Amino acid sequence: MDDAVTRLRVQANAAQAEGRFAESRELWQAIWRMERSQVAACNIGALSYRIGDAPAAVRWLSLCKEIMRPPSTPEERELYESRLFDLARARQLVGEIRLIVPAGASCTIDGEQVTVERDKLIPVTPGHHSITATLNGAAVRVDIDVRRGEVREVRLDLTAPALKPTATRGPAPASAPPSSGLRTGLIAGGIAGSALFMALGGVLMVVAHDAEVNRDETARSVGGNNCLRLIAPECQKAADYENTMFTARELGTASFITGGLLAAGTLGFALFTQPRAEITASASGLAVRGVW
Repeated sequence: MDDAVTRLRVQANAAQAEGRFAESRELWQAIWRMERSQVAACNIGALSYRIGDAPAAVRWLSLCKEIMRPPSTPEERELYESRLFDLARARQLVGEIRLIVPAGASCTIDGEQVTVERDKLIPVTPGHHSITATLNGAAVRVDIDVRRGEVREVRLDLTAPALKPTATRGPAPASAPPSSGLRTGLIAGGIAGSALFMALGGVLMVVAHDAEVNRDETARSVGGNNCLRLIAPECQKAADYENTMFTARELGTASFITGGLLAAGTLGFALFTQPRAEITASASGLAVRGVW
């Protein structure tokens, strides 16, 4: 067993070094089936992210985070932080579903079996998904749309009389929670405001540069003293240019700072105030509840 794992590791590392990430992931998955190590889980997650399989990246990197031992060396800490960074980026590319079903129920998403664990989110590609749960002959299905970065909570109630999944028509996609419009408006306003301040800062810096050039040219035009004494009218004009230069430069710097702070605030708001919607489905009907 150890020799087989060692050979697979060598092949997986060679494939990764040559940029054959999908092949390397398959080899690490084979290693995982032989020994469920943190190295295998972390590599499968990192490679999934690199080949664009964001849902798999979230699943495996979340498992990697759970089982990875605390780093004890600078190299281990760098690797640990790299895995967490990949996980954070991958989560921004997917939607996530929290399923709440009776104990023992069997669940599928788009026909694929999924394992439902308490308080565990299931990552999915953004878009339309069909969720079905069955238990003791009863079945219920709900169709939902999941947006990127969104968490949807779906509660499937199987206590009502059984339904035949083929005889039911999936409900229309659930609408976004009422607060999502305000959230979207705030994010859009933050982006627009940041861009406006950045553009204003750029314009003011151009004005400052032009004023500096005009000041220098005007000062040189009066002779060798370069306006050390404000006697000639050109020197007064040069002084006006200098005042304009300093004012525009200070305002431009303030605009850049304001735009940067606004951009950072908007990004933080977008990342940490994600709306989610709760869907409750049963044989008797469907209910949608927005949750902030």
